[in-house]
Amino acid sequence: MRLRNLVATCLCAVVWSGAEASPARADDRPIVTGETGKRLDDYLSRLVPFGFAGGAVAVRGKEVVLLKSYGVADRAQGIPLTTGSVYNLGSITKQFTAAAILTLEMRGALTVGDLISKYLDGVPPDKSAITIHELLTHSSGLESDFSPTDYEPVGREEYVGRALKSTLLFTPGSGYEYSNAGYSLLAAIVERVSGQSYEAYLIANVLKPAGMLETGYKAPNWARSRIAHGYRDGEEWGTIMDRIAPPDAPYWMLRGNGGLHTTLTDMIAWHRALDTDAVLSKDARTKYFKPYVAEGPAGLSHYAYGWAVSRTPRGTTLVQHNGGNGIFVAEFLRFVDEDTMLFLTSTDAGLKASPVVEVLERIVFGGPVTLPPRIVDAPGDPVAATLSGSWTLAGGGSLTVGADGKALTLRPADPAAFAAINAPSSAQTARFAQVSARTGEIAARAFRGDVTGLLEAMGGDMPLEQLRSEEAAMMKDREARLGKFVRSTVLGTMPGGEDTVQTIVRLEFEKRAVYNAYTWGPRRLLGIRGFPDLPALRFLPASDREFVSFTLERGGTERRITIEALPGSTRLTLMTAAGPVSATRAK
Repeated sequence: MRLRNLVATCLCAVVWSGAEASPARADDRPIVTGETGKRLDDYLSRLVPFGFAGGAVAVRGKEVVLLKSYGVADRAQGIPLTTGSVYNLGSITKQFTAAAILTLEMRGALTVGDLISKYLDGVPPDKSAITIHELLTHSSGLESDFSPTDYEPVGREEYVGRALKSTLLFTPGSGYEYSNAGYSLLAAIVERVSGQSYEAYLIANVLKPAGMLETGYKAPNWARSRIAHGYRDGEEWGTIMDRIAPPDAPYWMLRGNGGLHTTLTDMIAWHRALDTDAVLSKDARTKYFKPYVAEGPAGLSHYAYGWAVSRTPRGTTLVQHNGGNGIFVAEFLRFVDEDTMLFLTSTDAGLKASPVVEVLERIVFGGPVTLPPRIVDAPGDPVAATLSGSWTLAGGGSLTVGADGKALTLRPADPAAFAAINAPSSAQTARFAQVSARTGEIAARAFRGDVTGLLEAMGGDMPLEQLRSEEAAMMKDREARLGKFVRSTVLGTMPGGEDTVQTIVRLEFEKRAVYNAYTWGPRRLLGIRGFPDLPALRFLPASDREFVSFTLERGGTERRITIEALPGSTRLTLMTAAGPVSATRAK
């Protein structure tokens, strides 16, 4: 994955240019073609009630199989996503920067073998051997980022200076480390060589020749109603356009490596332009897509110029890139031997494009797929509201059941209930127990002031003193509000998403308890989030007495609740990975 974890900053007031905003497309009708298009559309439509929102494109040969958006662009205003909605590309921006560099090479203004010192001032001796090619392939040895946020108001020369003053991770050309900063340096080279701003050069020499008239940072001046808003945990995050509103933004933490916006139809135009000489000559395209540097020890994928190149399970070639900030996610896949393209975006952090696009690939190429269950839209008062209250589990513990519109919410009221409804399958038991034990040890040490275990689990990316200071400040704030810290207890580990698991730790203070969720990836701790209450499970109505949830774990996992009336009570049964769990409530 080439996603970045970006830090959200406060929203800025948007200042729009005096030019007339680009209106919505005159023809906003979606395209669904043939049996494959219907299967893709059915899958994504079923996924919407479970949290998916975004845009999708599938092209096979010359035929557009699917062109459609799903969900809502702006919940507060009730604006739906359409085929004319504007989406963030994230790090897919890098392939446009790489194309800009190659257009300059085609004109004889530079070569990719040139040293960066030819175009950037003040390059120190340890970086004097870095070439443009090494920036393009993430083999320069530069760290990824030199700012805590994409939106810090840092100019070109200051940002270039930060990168050049940094300590290299390895000798240039001897390794691979994904570097956003490297692509920002490439954008600086584009500006130095062309004498234009990065966006102006990109529009004139890459986007416009490709037929992409609605792609850029700000120049397209889209109507605000067209721009997709991002959401996390049910709350609005806003748009990146809000954050790059100042006249000299986007700043250099973002410029050239991420943050471009586009439309679904523009991405079709880009896909088609890449098979012609519209932007890049045949020789330049060969160089553009050539796999140069292994992205990991196993060598399963290699980085080209703004693309990752790998083999599919079918033995064919895939060139792809993704991007995002944890809120917005975009995936762009070109199956070049099979003349097929997929482009998918998502705008809600709860259900990201990355695992969904894997399912779409299986649909396109005839693989097995688990469909999300259909949700009923029963008239009348929601059944969920009649079920609200406390329920007693047969094996001990209790559940708090609530209603969220027509949805049923389930929240464990104590550790026994949490363990029961999140019990892992037999195949998961050993791993989950190991993760729980490690999390408990790390958390207990951190709450005593020893954050070395936490630092190690996070991959050692943060200075020790900074981490110690942040953890101490967080504990001081909690004790000021909740009283003296008493103890921590691991409630258990449950599946997350995209190859992650989440361990919940209960933190008891004198006045009340709060919770930390530790999210683990395959190799390290990805993050920690605090919650005032245990997260609730959300189930949607499948009938008047059945409620379902659906996640993309293990290719698609459905959980189902059934409601049964008994003499003098009502029974709720939840199917878990370890078997059925029942709870009752007196009538």
